[in-house]
This record gives sequence, structure tokens and C-alpha cells, in this order.
Amino acid sequence: MPSASLLEPAIYRWLDAVSASPATDTTALESSPRYHDSSAPRSTKRPRSADMDSGVGVVSDDQETPRPAKRRRDFDDTFHFSPTRSSRSESTASVTSHKSGRFSPVKQIHALKDLEQPVIFCDFNSVDADSEWPDVAAMRTAAQMIAEGVGILEYDNADVFNASIAELPHLDRMRLQRPCAKDASKALYGSTPAIRSIANIVNDAIALNTGAGGAEDEWNSDVQKPLLKLALATSRHANVLSLHSVQSARIDPPALSKNNLPGRIIDYVFCLKPDSTISNAYRTLRPLAANTNKSWNHVTTTARDLPFAIHIETKSPLKSWTDGKPQIGIWIDAWLRRCELLWKDGRAPTAVMAKDWPTLPVLISQGHEWHLLVVTKTIERVMIREQVMIGSTRNVCDALKVVALLHWLLNWAETVWRPWFLELIAGEEG
Repeated sequence: MPSASLLEPAIYRWLDAVSASPATDTTALESSPRYHDSSAPRSTKRPRSADMDSGVGVVSDDQETPRPAKRRRDFDDTFHFSPTRSSRSESTASVTSHKSGRFSPVKQIHALKDLEQPVIFCDFNSVDADSEWPDVAAMRTAAQMIAEGVGILEYDNADVFNASIAELPHLDRMRLQRPCAKDASKALYGSTPAIRSIANIVNDAIALNTGAGGAEDEWNSDVQKPLLKLALATSRHANVLSLHSVQSARIDPPALSKNNLPGRIIDYVFCLKPDSTISNAYRTLRPLAANTNKSWNHVTTTARDLPFAIHIETKSPLKSWTDGKPQIGIWIDAWLRRCELLWKDGRAPTAVMAKDWPTLPVLISQGHEWHLLVVTKTIERVMIREQVMIGSTRNVCDALKVVALLHWLLNWAETVWRPWFLELIAGEEG
């Protein structure tokens, strides 16, 4: 490295050369038309070092790779959205029918109440529910007794039963061994399922509810449908009733859903298996519209020859009951209209059905919890009374309550609904 004494003469010579250089002539620059043009673009970027640490010289802007100019946004232009698909397949339509459609759930509830024959939700003790019908009181009382754990078991040998519940938690065993839990008359509706089968469903439900709570499809496949199938299999009427999913169905024809409300669907139905009267009548049944299949019900893609009896709507724990209300209201109202049209078939268009309707049950399962709604219909309106809390799949005792209620309702379907439906399709006034 050169010493400082050798560098000093060179530095002095460089400084003298800089001082002696002529000043920059700006006359030509000032005479340029762009000099005074304030709109002309000017570089605002400082020269940047290509590698500051290495000591390599700076790189000017005119040596950089040219970049395309930014597109100027015209704020006077309108925004253009990509086109949406206007047509949907039937399967897509059935899936989206769970959604709110044009109206929010709350607006759908208001629209149902504003119908010429309104569909009204109310509490059992509401003044809007009129004086309680005897059939309503009977169904509500039976459900409430079961919800209290009264008469949910039927067994012959206490020792065998106690051995079957030996591995259950202490609280379950204590509740199931209460004298009021056993009732010999329960055999009129069905038999108590194997405790192990109930416990397996409860364990699956507890596992599913851990964390985020599980999706609705998981609750359907792992908990709710298995419990419904177990109740049917142990029912006294297992051979004359059946369980079907209607999750992929849609209300057909759509006109059965009044006031342009969306064709909301539910999840499961218990149906009457056809006897000879129903089978013979089905042969001469006519479709409601030229482009639909004939059906006893308000759907035409599944269980067309099986009259619906009990309706079950299922939801995950995170779904809102506010959304479930219009779903039930639209579905039940369309089904009742279809039943009314069965009576009107062959009569004058102005004929009014004076036949009294039976009290009708609807079941709601939201995650673990099960509830009963009770429906009544008159010429003036449809009332949906809510709700009796029946039981849950949080433990074996409460799950057996659900099975006991299902046994009671399946007995209702065969002993009350079937005779009434046979009179309906025969055109009897009743």
C-alpha cells in the first residue's frame, strides 16, 4: 500500500484540475422548451449503488431495464363483473335450497305469517296458540313425561338389565335405576335397545362435539341417522314404517311453496309402507303438473309411493335455529297443501276441505339436543308450537329418552296418521 507521503502530491494535482475545469453552461438547457414545462416528467429517483459494499460505482436510471408505464385508472368507467352462471342443475338446486334464497330467515318467517293462510310459530302457552287442543295436550304431555325420564325403559329381568349398565358412568346408572324409569306399558310401542348400541352412538356424538363441533353431514351420518334407525328397528311397527333421507329432494311442483318462498328442504322422514289400499290408490294417482312425477308427497324424486308421516330436521351444534324455523315452516306448509290436494282430487276447484286434521309432530335435532314441535292446521292457519326439550346424546339415559319418544311417535304414525290418511285418499269428510 502506498505511504501517505506518496499520495499527497497526487491529491493536490487532482484538486487543482477540478478547480481549473470550466463551469457548466446552462444556457442551452434553459432555452429548452421542456425546462419550463412543469408537466414534463422528471426523474425523482436517486442513483442507486449496484453494490454499496463492494465499492462498485452507481448505476444511473437510464441504464436500468425499461419498465412499462403504469396503466392510468379511469374512475369514470363502470366496474364489470364476471358473468355468473344463470342455470343450475337439479342437484345443485336441492343443495342450495338449504340457503336463504331471496329473503333472510327472519324475512321468510314474516312472509310465512303474512300468507293468506299464515304459518305461525308460537310457544305452547302463547295466546296466539288458541285454546289448547286435546290432541295437542296429549302429545305434549306424553313428550314431557318422557323428557322427565318416566317410562323410558322396558325389561323383564332386573339382574340382566343391571349387568348391561354396569360399565356406564355412576350418574347414568343411578338415573336408569329409578323406579319411574321402568314402565311395562312401554312394550306397546317398542323394546329398549341394547345399552351397548346406545352407548356407541353417545360415544360417537361426544367425540364429534369435541372442538369445533363437527359438520352437519357428520352429525347426520354418525349420530342422528343411526339413532333414528335404531329406534325404528326396536319399534313395534318396524315392519310397516320406513325411514328415508330427503336431503337431496326439492319441493315439486314449486307452486306448493307459497308466495315465491324458496323450496326449503329438511333431512329425514318416517313413511307409511303401502298397504293394499294405498297401493291400489297409487295406481290411479295423477301427477300435479305435466312435467312432474306422481307422488303422495310434495317431493317427486324419492319415496313417491310412501306417504310421509313424521318429519325430522337435523342441524350441527353451530347452526342457528332461526334458519331452521322457516325451513320447517315452508316444508310443512307445502306438505299440508299436497295432502289437501289429495282430498280435492276429482272435486270442484272451489271445494273446501272440512275434514279435521290430526295433531302433527315434527322433530328437531341440533347436535346433541332433540326437541319436539307440535303442528295443528285449520282452514284459517297453520300453528307450529315450540318446543319440548326431549333428550340428547350426551349420555345414555338422555339418549334413551329420545328413543322412547320416537317409539311413541312411530306408534302415532301407525295408529293415528295411517287411518286418517286412508280416509283422506278415499275422499271421506271424517
